[in-house]
Amino acid sequence: MIMRLLFIIFWAATLTYCADHGTFKDCSRVDFCTNLRSREPSDNYAVDPSSISGSSDSDTLTATLKSNNGDSDLTITLTGLQQNTFRLKITEVDSTQYELQDVLDGDPEILNFDNVEVGDASVTVTTSSGSNSAIITFSPFNIEFSKDGVSEVVFNGDRLAVTRNDVNAPFSFAVTYPQALQLYGVHEHCDTLALRNTADSGTDPYRLKNSDVAYYETNSPMALYGAVPIIYGHGSTATAGVFLHNAAEQWIEISNQDGDSQAYFMAEIGTLDIFVLLGPTPTEVVRQYTALTGTAHLPQLWTLGYHQSRYSYDTQEDVENVISGFDTNDFQLDAIWLDIDYTDSYKYFTWNPDTFGDPVGLQETIASTNKKLVTVIDPHIKVESGYNVYDGALNDDLFVKNANGSVFEGPCWPGISSYMDFLKPEARDYYASMYSYDNFQSSTSTIAGIWNDMNEPSVFDNSLEMTLPADSLHNGSVRHREIHNIYGLLHTMATHQGLLNRDNGERRPFVLTRSHFAGSQRYAAIWTGDNTADWPYLLASFQECLNANLLGIVFCGADVAGFFNNPTEELYQRWYQAGAWLPFFRAHSNKDTSRREPYLMSEETQNIVRNAIRTRYRHIPQWYTLFYEHTRFGDPIIRPLFYQYPEDTNVYSIDNQILVGRDILVRPITEPGVEFVDIYFPGGETEVWIPMTSNDVQRGTGWASVNISNQAIPYYYRRGGAVVRKNLARANTAEMVNDPYRVYWTVDWDSHAQGTVYLDDGVSFKYRDSTDYNYYNLDINGDDVTVTPIDGDGNYEFVMAEMVRRDIVTLPKNDKPGTFKETIFTRDANGTLLKDIKVHLKEKTVFKLK
Repeated sequence: MIMRLLFIIFWAATLTYCADHGTFKDCSRVDFCTNLRSREPSDNYAVDPSSISGSSDSDTLTATLKSNNGDSDLTITLTGLQQNTFRLKITEVDSTQYELQDVLDGDPEILNFDNVEVGDASVTVTTSSGSNSAIITFSPFNIEFSKDGVSEVVFNGDRLAVTRNDVNAPFSFAVTYPQALQLYGVHEHCDTLALRNTADSGTDPYRLKNSDVAYYETNSPMALYGAVPIIYGHGSTATAGVFLHNAAEQWIEISNQDGDSQAYFMAEIGTLDIFVLLGPTPTEVVRQYTALTGTAHLPQLWTLGYHQSRYSYDTQEDVENVISGFDTNDFQLDAIWLDIDYTDSYKYFTWNPDTFGDPVGLQETIASTNKKLVTVIDPHIKVESGYNVYDGALNDDLFVKNANGSVFEGPCWPGISSYMDFLKPEARDYYASMYSYDNFQSSTSTIAGIWNDMNEPSVFDNSLEMTLPADSLHNGSVRHREIHNIYGLLHTMATHQGLLNRDNGERRPFVLTRSHFAGSQRYAAIWTGDNTADWPYLLASFQECLNANLLGIVFCGADVAGFFNNPTEELYQRWYQAGAWLPFFRAHSNKDTSRREPYLMSEETQNIVRNAIRTRYRHIPQWYTLFYEHTRFGDPIIRPLFYQYPEDTNVYSIDNQILVGRDILVRPITEPGVEFVDIYFPGGETEVWIPMTSNDVQRGTGWASVNISNQAIPYYYRRGGAVVRKNLARANTAEMVNDPYRVYWTVDWDSHAQGTVYLDDGVSFKYRDSTDYNYYNLDINGDDVTVTPIDGDGNYEFVMAEMVRRDIVTLPKNDKPGTFKETIFTRDANGTLLKDIKVHLKEKTVFKLK
């Protein structure tokens, strides 16, 4: 016991300012990666034609793959699914491998085959959509997936290997994307959005093994906190995807080549179970993926505001002073966060009696200012008799076990800890029950969200790569190596259910998680973990969150100004300006950094940060509408340029610009000391971008050099879009609810602009379970404004105080930017105040501006 406690102290005291490569392994130190990576392609398997089972009007084809080298025979199962998707499983005959649960958002919707045609050398399967086909070549074994006659994904049988030993059962396979110029995906890594070549480049493959990596490095394929094993192949003619439904450790080798881009997957154990997504556009392939793994439910409105956190606010008085500091100095704030030091000796669901002696009083103070509280709750449970959470879990046999069947104990923040076995449904139920007001004593509804950290899971033992032993057991017999990457997902499932139960299903839970997997978006938001106060990490926050958004995890942000170390004043300013344009907006810092609440900074910095936060709040209606549209369609909230402009090959590697929805282009400043930046304006001659921080109208014809100041970062509205805002500066979202809206637009070549706005109660699931919401379309033709209900039957009025038309005076010419003029309307052509034109769902409203 003493030695383990000493280890914790030693571990915390000896953190260095780079990732620990001695603890976290590269491919050369992982046997299955080394062996499979060096394996030469060979024709190991061939289809036995006599084994084919499947016909027209069936939904599944099966066949046997006969081994050519003495390995076990395999069973291939091919299923057609809705939305241009196939499912392919390849398993050992009579396989006993663990089949992954809880990741998919229900059973995929099956699509019957239209035709199964068996030939002498291949079998062709066509789905009833008539446009999707899979051609399985017998020998050499291969599967070509096509849409509308265009080959989009090829499963390369010569890279298929399925092995078994006494420890694990590694397998590998490769897929080629014939139409792709660039590959994307395999979240989470601190790296460029466009995946780099790892084959023959001297770099490691991308690793997926959820890991608690302190001082992680930029531009690295090292594993981080999350794992989403999907790769998109994108080119100017088609986009396709492959999702490996497997939660074991994986390594992925990348090769980007025109017409032959390839991803080579190497997994430690589990089932070879892939979904092939045939797009053919980026929008469609993302929607196909989110149809499988689900979308985030609509967040409560307050979660889209600004959040303040620190490791740690050590006392109740400190928290109250921070809240007062924000209010006194006119900084908007929706939530304050408590890290682990609020607990009694790191026992979760408790309060430190010495430093948080009146937690109910604290929550009442927070609530009186219309703010929320978020507390951290981690999955490790202090081993201490008399601690009710530990005693109950031990008595009910709810902890992860060692291979010999004893309860696992390892070091973490509380000292010796045991870990909830979330693979057990009864463990999830038990853990969920701890969030009740009775069990989490002195908690109130002011604790409106929960932060699940350290859930990779993290164990302070370098010999285990800082996590549970690979042979530890879940739910009786499932080895940890088989489910490692879904531990955090299962943790957030329990927390999400706990908040639902606590609030009788009346509020949408808010959970922030560090560890995540495919499907985590249904339960939690994410952030990019323990980043560093340095310029490359500011850029990385956009690269990582763009990637996460493409892979369904849209509610993503980063520790504003950096978790480790102290930012320069310039970096601090730029990070707030940039962080306001990520979906999740929270500042967080380590306990050994200088205090950096915005009101403690210089007057100049305060003004810059205040404006950045206000920019965020002005756009809350736009953020909220985009989140609703994500729940409805599965689309990303923030998007790389190639998502909206897939044919423009110049944008495939751009990841220092984002689109917020369709109509807002943002260029964060991610480098120091610059007075101008290059910005790529997409869309061609007819696309025009109207500035919001300057007067430089730009055509969508490519790169332009734009002057900047330290007061703001450049952002632009697309001509033809209508952006809905609230401009009054209130203390938080709760105080904005009844404020009227402002609509900004510039008509396109056809004198037309269009946008949407979504309204509801900001809290409940009524939008999902009933029609108690309003979703409106705004259509502007010349000076005629039409607001049309799309659907919903709520009583939420869309009240406009102003409409802001920005007319182009001159278009860009000879490398010179264009100019515009702004007209603000507060009345319609009849002289009626816009705020008196109250739009209801019941009728279309048309009015003219003059």
